[in-house]
Amino acid sequence: MAALICTMAMSVGLSAASRAEALSYDEFREVHRQGEDAVSYAEREVIFEERKRQVVAHNARFDAKKESWSMTLNRFADYMPAELAQTHGYKRVGGRWARGGGGSSFLQTGGIDAGSDDSSDVGHSDVNVSSLARTVDWTSTMNTSNHVHDQGACGSCWAHAAVAALEAHAELASGGHGELATQSVIDCAPNPRHCGGSGGCEGATAEIALEHARRHGIVLLDKFSKGTCRRKQSGLKIHSFVRLPENQPLRLMEAMATKGPVVMSIDANKLHLFHGGIFDACQADTVVNHAILGTGYGTDPETGKDYWRIKNSWGESWGEKGYFRVQKAKVGANGEIDNNYMCGTDYKPQEGVFCDQHPVSIPVCGMCGILSDSVYPVIRASDNVAPATAARSYADAVRNQAVTPTEAIQAPVIGAGPGFLARGHQLRGAGFQTEADPSVAMIQQVISVF
Repeated sequence: MAALICTMAMSVGLSAASRAEALSYDEFREVHRQGEDAVSYAEREVIFEERKRQVVAHNARFDAKKESWSMTLNRFADYMPAELAQTHGYKRVGGRWARGGGGSSFLQTGGIDAGSDDSSDVGHSDVNVSSLARTVDWTSTMNTSNHVHDQGACGSCWAHAAVAALEAHAELASGGHGELATQSVIDCAPNPRHCGGSGGCEGATAEIALEHARRHGIVLLDKFSKGTCRRKQSGLKIHSFVRLPENQPLRLMEAMATKGPVVMSIDANKLHLFHGGIFDACQADTVVNHAILGTGYGTDPETGKDYWRIKNSWGESWGEKGYFRVQKAKVGANGEIDNNYMCGTDYKPQEGVFCDQHPVSIPVCGMCGILSDSVYPVIRASDNVAPATAARSYADAVRNQAVTPTEAIQAPVIGAGPGFLARGHQLRGAGFQTEADPSVAMIQQVISVF
């Protein structure tokens, strides 16, 4: 171990490519993999050396300013392909919105299938981008919900992303409830139509997780015990959840700026060795297979690229302290945005959030298909006991933001959070969410999958 510490110390100041090149497999194993397992040392070493060559080549381009993100030899560097796939969590085998006895796992809003192409009644027909914050970072205004989940070798991204959203919206609504029992959702949420997989560590969808929480509640982690699936939980209560129209960036920006963090989906096949920067490694045609939590958006001052800021569920040591940024369509000076940015086709919808009877292909937009599936929970403070520390007044919210009421109204650049006002809109943020909000249609009826 002393030799490893010495080697790592000597690598300080080296380029990203040189740091990767200097790491041997034995040194890597000292940190990430001690002892033997079902895969032989020799097999893992071959995988490691191949990925090391990829990282060195990529980081040489990054050092030359030809790439916007860097790679690293993290704990995934010697994973076998099947082990990497297990870190996703979508293994969809059917049709998400099939009509007439098919595979809808979600909802109907006002009699219209919210997952169909006819979603014109969901949200504003036109989003006024100038009314939205130019930079949003919900983690800068939150405390109890900023911890990063780690799904380990369990294909449960769907549950971790949904519960991370619940933790965030609980804090925004009533001051926070602490870390929730994600395992209760993994263990207990039924998935008979195989939406996103066969359930548990074999995959499901965030909507299934949120519907389970809506029906049964979800307890704090320190109150959870195994074998309690059939009991009504006495913890956090969720009022409903909202699915956003797919492949529409302005609707997603509006929800993220005015409502809070949003569960999103992405193609994670090239993401495991991400280290930092603005991720842009996907083609327009992509396979969406991983659920994550969008916590904001902004513009990178170094590259000038716009990005979505994302919380992953691969632990705090991964990426940018558990987070990453992925390129998003640029917003122009007059609020214009390319709605067709990175639009392509997912030819393997069976590997994502679909249920039985899946279509041959589906349209996806955004880098790595990130606009294809988005949802956020609705939590009412009145349904939950608020901790004494909750900021329950506008004055408290403004004080927490360190801005005056005038600044909060007139400066959409301040970011989102408690006390944030979009011009011409009602007060939104911690403790101020209204049940009847015209910006995004609410779920009126959930099609049962239980």
